[in-house]
Amino acid sequence: MSGSVAVKSTIATGSEQVTTETGQSAKTLAQLRAFAATIAGPELASGSPAPTPQVSPLAVASVDQPGEPVAPPPQWSQTEVAAALMECVNLLAPINAQVVPLAPLRYNDCGTPAPVLLRGIGAKDRVAVDPPMLMNCPMVVALSRWLDKIVQPAARATLGSPVTRIVGSSYSCRNLYNLPNERRSQHAFANAIDLPVFLLADGRRIDLATGWGPTRRDLAPGAKLVPIISKTAAADDQTGSVIPVKATASGTAVDAKASGETAPAAPSDADTNAKPPAPDPLSLPQAKFLRQVHDGACEVFTTVLGPEANDVHRTHLHLDLQERHSLNVCE
Repeated sequence: MSGSVAVKSTIATGSEQVTTETGQSAKTLAQLRAFAATIAGPELASGSPAPTPQVSPLAVASVDQPGEPVAPPPQWSQTEVAAALMECVNLLAPINAQVVPLAPLRYNDCGTPAPVLLRGIGAKDRVAVDPPMLMNCPMVVALSRWLDKIVQPAARATLGSPVTRIVGSSYSCRNLYNLPNERRSQHAFANAIDLPVFLLADGRRIDLATGWGPTRRDLAPGAKLVPIISKTAAADDQTGSVIPVKATASGTAVDAKASGETAPAAPSDADTNAKPPAPDPLSLPQAKFLRQVHDGACEVFTTVLGPEANDVHRTHLHLDLQERHSLNVCE
């Protein structure tokens, strides 16, 4: 990869070059005629039609505003590219990552001077990145640390199988939430990734859209007070019986006898044949795993947004390394 410093915008056409220098004032028609007369002689000056100049269509010229300078497209300087490459070498040397170096990426104010295409990461527990994701080198290092220290231990503990593949997206030259008046997203600098799906070695697919379970927003409106059953230490030690309790508005369990209410009658035969209550969705292995990797990501990345943040992030984890001068964002 190499950078270039643009002092002039020079475009080659065949064996000729068309050079447009910025800041040059437009010549008046009289000046052009006088200039033509000195070159072509008196025949052209006396009114003979001048030949039409052949200008490459690639040459950039301002017709409506001839006095305005033509700014070259933004580019990374050689110094910026060299510094980013040195950072990549230092950062990626200690980790095991399969990356493809790419040319400096610049489009308006988007891009990064030393992007890489990440195809795989990890040594013992190899994780394929499929499709590959474009990011900067600090993001590769952060992702490696998160997968190794947080994701794989959580997958083995809660799901009984390691992660072998992640699916997500990365670079995109856009604003936050694609809103025209917002600032640039960290995706525009190849400094963020979105991860909706984890695939395990045993073939299971863990995705946030269905695996996270209900969010706090889902549970808050219209919450019902339903009877719950709570075991006590004394009951476990003696007969294994249970003491009926009820849930209060604050979520605190209250002894039905202590509150003066009559305990419910013993279940009938019809009640014993009823279907058991559905398991708590937040206690399912997928939900536990996704919450563990979300919380662990907050120790590695400066911004972590998941289903609890808002509905936009209900289906994926957003992870980035935005520079912050205060506390990191973990939602």
